[in-house]
Amino acid sequence: MDESQFSEPTRRWLASGRHLEIEGKRVFLYERGTGQPILMLHGFPTSGYDWRGVIGGLANTYRCIALDLPGYGLSDKPEAYSYSLFQQTDVVEALARELSITEAHIVSHDVGTSVHTELLARELEARLAFHVLSSTFLNGSMLQQMATITPFQKLLASNQTLPQAITISENLSANYIDGLKSVMKRPESLSEDDIAVMNDLITYQDGNRRLPALSLYMRARYIHRDRWIGALKRAQRLQFIWADGDPVANVEMGRALAKEVPQGEVHGACRTGSLSAAGGPGSGCQSRPRFHRESVGVGCFLPPGRNLPYNPSGQTSPRSSLRIFVRPSRHPDWSTPSLRKQLRVASTL
Repeated sequence: MDESQFSEPTRRWLASGRHLEIEGKRVFLYERGTGQPILMLHGFPTSGYDWRGVIGGLANTYRCIALDLPGYGLSDKPEAYSYSLFQQTDVVEALARELSITEAHIVSHDVGTSVHTELLARELEARLAFHVLSSTFLNGSMLQQMATITPFQKLLASNQTLPQAITISENLSANYIDGLKSVMKRPESLSEDDIAVMNDLITYQDGNRRLPALSLYMRARYIHRDRWIGALKRAQRLQFIWADGDPVANVEMGRALAKEVPQGEVHGACRTGSLSAAGGPGSGCQSRPRFHRESVGVGCFLPPGRNLPYNPSGQTSPRSSLRIFVRPSRHPDWSTPSLRKQLRVASTL
């Protein structure tokens, strides 16, 4: 599919952002607001479209930037490209340079969490092009050995079944939305416009045929575990927001990360799915996570007894704090008015 075949909702989404030439590829980004930058890194196999609604809640205070990594969304999807996590990180770093970003908060989900950890590793080596102000990780299988991967991911991960996965990918458009809904807590939240956009984005420039190459991130997480988890262990100003209903990056993984990275604050989220950050505060949730002055937090109200181990010692500076209460799930439906009303943002200067 090319741009001339887009549905009207996808044309509107395309018009809302812009393309930049980064590392020899056209990279799409959606950018709103002014102030300290927030880089938002999406998951597999979606795009920066995931973050559109939360940006609407933050753009009055922050410069929010959601890009489509190469191979995803409206960015280029070349066939002769390996889509390694190192290459994806190169693109994020080059994009920051192009946008004259010298410091930024980072919020990531799913495969974006591993791009995020490589950024942290480069900063620890004093070779990152910008300073990371804070890190917020949503569910992502950084401890890949603990992931409860989907049947399709199992086909992608095995050399024996990879040919079958390639065939499925070539014909994915007919089943793509059903596959996403299967890992969503509230599949009914997808609007007809969302479905049209997401179908167009996965098939744009034969993106469905790139899924086998993109899926190599799972193997990379095993190979580079020491580098990326090691960076987490040494990083500061970080937190994890873990949905306990994620069928892939499960709650046990969140608990294991809390042990591996004791300096990071870990917040549990209400029972939700795992497509990406989305939704509103769950009814009955009564407590709130607290965030450091330097951090941007994405979380939700926590019901008693449902949260992961939480570090209550973090102090919120009287100068500046930001709290965003959302419900993580496998797909964000940020654009609907009802969810925009539920999004709660508190900023104190």
